[in-house]
Amino acid sequence: MTKLKPKSSSRKRRMLASFGKLIAFNIIEMRLAAPIFAQYCKSFHDYGDIVKQIMSKARELNRTKCMRTQLLSLEQLFEELRDQNEGRIDRSSEEWTNIKDLAHRFALMAGVDNYKSRQAVVTFHREGIIYCLLRNGPPDGSPPSNIVFFDILAETTFKLMDIDKKGPKGLLAFLEEQLMKEGEIPEDEIEWGPLRTYRTALVGSMSEPYMYYGSAGKRKLMGSPMRVMDVKEAARGLHY
Repeated sequence: MTKLKPKSSSRKRRMLASFGKLIAFNIIEMRLAAPIFAQYCKSFHDYGDIVKQIMSKARELNRTKCMRTQLLSLEQLFEELRDQNEGRIDRSSEEWTNIKDLAHRFALMAGVDNYKSRQAVVTFHREGIIYCLLRNGPPDGSPPSNIVFFDILAETTFKLMDIDKKGPKGLLAFLEEQLMKEGEIPEDEIEWGPLRTYRTALVGSMSEPYMYYGSAGKRKLMGSPMRVMDVKEAARGLHY
């Protein structure tokens, strides 16, 4: 990144610090800071310390709101990159890698005490799952346009507690509940790869079966011999 001239940099740093005070004193909504959070890595040399301080203060005010704002910033970067590439995301590109790196850094900023950040991290993932599966119309067999965003969520699963991953009310159960709306999901379609990547990150092992709901309301498995399980069992939660 090209360094800014001293006077220009100093002026912009003061403006950014002033914006941070508006967040700190609850004068403006925290979500308005999403575009600033999105620039944390890109502008690290010139403004990284101030952006980090703003996020730290936002986390002190409300951990859940802070992580929601971070999620929004990642969504904005994702949509911007997708629009620049005519609706497609090159998962091997440097730009995509940078967004994943930012997501990882956001997760690290949640703090070392996973109990304090537990609810915020779970909310981040639940709302992220909904965003990934968002459609403008009914399911048509093709993946949702945001499916690749599961790669971003996968970068932050290390901050989740096991009970929040695979417990009766965990994210695996929530993911399957949302997938009920999708109907049948092809086992070998590469376009659904990010979903499998995320699910594997939650399970923690490629050897464990990948479950999802079929259109008939039955739960099926991918990656192991096919079998059918009653929906009532699924409603009680997943047990591994």
